[in-house]
Amino acid sequence: MTGICGFVNWEGRGEAGERCALMRRALLIYGSDRCAEWQAGDAALGIGLARLLPEDRFDRQPLAGGGGRWRLVADLRLDNRRELCADLGLSSGQAREVSDSQILLQAWEAWQEETPDRLVGDFAFAVWDAHARIMHLTRDYLGQRPLFYHANPRYSAFSSMARGLHALGDIPLAPNLERIRDFLALAPTRGEGSFFAGISRVEPGETVRLGARGEARRSFWYDWSRRPEVRFSRDADYGDALRATFDRAVEDRLRAPMPVASQLSGGLDSTAVTATAARLLEARGQRLRAYTHVPLSGVKLDEAGGRNGNEWDRAHVLAEAYPNIDHIAVEAADRLIGGDLEAQFHYFEFPALNICNLVWGHEISRLAGRRGRSVLLTGSMGNATISLSGLERPAELFRSGRWISWVRECRALMRNGHGAANVFLLRTFAPFLPPDVVSTLMRLRGRHVRRLDAYSALRAEERDSPGFRQRMQALSFDPTFRPWPSARALSQFMLRRFDAPGQSHKGHLAAFNVDVRDPTCDRRIVEFMQGVPSECLLRDGQPKWLYHQAFADRVPPAIRMASQRGLQGADWRERYDRARANLASECARASGDSRVNALLDVPSLIRTLQMPGDAAVSEPEGVERIRLRLFRALSVAHFIRKTDVGNAAPDGSTPPATIDV
Repeated sequence: MTGICGFVNWEGRGEAGERCALMRRALLIYGSDRCAEWQAGDAALGIGLARLLPEDRFDRQPLAGGGGRWRLVADLRLDNRRELCADLGLSSGQAREVSDSQILLQAWEAWQEETPDRLVGDFAFAVWDAHARIMHLTRDYLGQRPLFYHANPRYSAFSSMARGLHALGDIPLAPNLERIRDFLALAPTRGEGSFFAGISRVEPGETVRLGARGEARRSFWYDWSRRPEVRFSRDADYGDALRATFDRAVEDRLRAPMPVASQLSGGLDSTAVTATAARLLEARGQRLRAYTHVPLSGVKLDEAGGRNGNEWDRAHVLAEAYPNIDHIAVEAADRLIGGDLEAQFHYFEFPALNICNLVWGHEISRLAGRRGRSVLLTGSMGNATISLSGLERPAELFRSGRWISWVRECRALMRNGHGAANVFLLRTFAPFLPPDVVSTLMRLRGRHVRRLDAYSALRAEERDSPGFRQRMQALSFDPTFRPWPSARALSQFMLRRFDAPGQSHKGHLAAFNVDVRDPTCDRRIVEFMQGVPSECLLRDGQPKWLYHQAFADRVPPAIRMASQRGLQGADWRERYDRARANLASECARASGDSRVNALLDVPSLIRTLQMPGDAAVSEPEGVERIRLRLFRALSVAHFIRKTDVGNAAPDGSTPPATIDV
């Protein structure tokens, strides 16, 4: 994780070095192990390196290539170093003493704009073409590294985080209310807009070319419509292939000169990550710290719908299976809901979607990094990849005319406990019916229906406006979340829904000294899961069939076969009571901001905060009213309000004294 920045003055003024230095200093909290700048005339690049890889000791960015034509800065971790070095003709000895950025430069010299599609890993990089006078900005296919820019006829500038651009002084610190409105509606993040007005973002899988007169040409190098088919002659080969690909994904994320830890719940994804990492580390004689959130002791838990509110026992089954795992319970007893908002704004620079889960998530990162910089493995995107359920298969079979297979699979689901109405109506036909019809059918069956006004505090005038409806249609977003017509479509929606992981990783590094790495969103894993036939996901009524085939050797049956889903932060009711006074104060401060009131239904938030505890949390409406609607609204309100006073410490040197991490 590294902070990169650059500045080009199209009017020929000699201020590029000075302006770039301002941005680089603002990014110091994201990397200060080695700082350097390059300047030539009206162009400059800067870097603040955080050494997170063994080969980072060889990193000498900014780099020059192509006989002086190219200048490069990059924030990256290349996971296919071996393949790239072989393709570029580097010997094993050379490969051991070359940084990822140097490999990237040599790749650019060889393949130029075809380079991104040859890379596997997390990256954001910039290449200045001195001959064509174009700045190329590129992000990895899922945006695991952030990259922002501002372009006008006088100059173009880019920065890893928005604070670098705000340090220039002439880009006002103001919220982008349209992007925030999409966020509150849980709509997909699409288009160049960031959470800050006047600041654009390079989208995941995109290259932006900045040129004179404020030109910004955008194109996607990654094509999600490509569906490379994965076909084997034997069923067992699918599990073997997924397991081998996953082992490589985890192994590549263990490349670090520092200790490794993991987030471990009782679910399928974090257990697969933790078990695989433990096996690989044990072969090296190394240990793994696994952190599991446990709820406050002695309090009532939210276990609606049969959810498991305390996953310690299940997680501990996994930990006990591996002798090199040190299992650590994280109660976070002294942390309050909403207590992380200042840190969220300062380090992460976007409003948190779930401030309830910040409580334990940030506490795990704090513990993982308190002994010095460390890697923290997660399985955040596993639901969209390795543990896809495949319950969309009935709709796929029916739509494709494979009716015998459809009937057979539906009957198998019913034998495994799925009701007939759920299988035939919701799983088969609902994806193709209008949202209003689906909602009506669900109400008739006594099912809870998701409504935008229930989980979002947007003002009614905003929700019902023609502009908002047109925006949702343009994004192909259904706020009712009816069932999906295919597993591939659902997977892509979950993977691409929010462009936040990159900023989140940056924030965790700056605030807690941890480098968050998620093998479940590895490009090789994603493309493998996108390519397997749907019968690998749902077979004979068993969801997640491929997961069980791949990980039966490392994840105990007590976890794999558990029917009860877990719920993180199940003690939120008690934590809400403890934090209510502080949250009410935050709401009162937000009510005085005209921009907050223009976007949010603030009076309804105040009424919710004034409701007695038992009335406030009646199920299921209470969960949405507080945990979703209220908490998200206060997160957004705080973000908007903070732009009035500015992001404190604009030079990035030290955080404000009020921030507690």
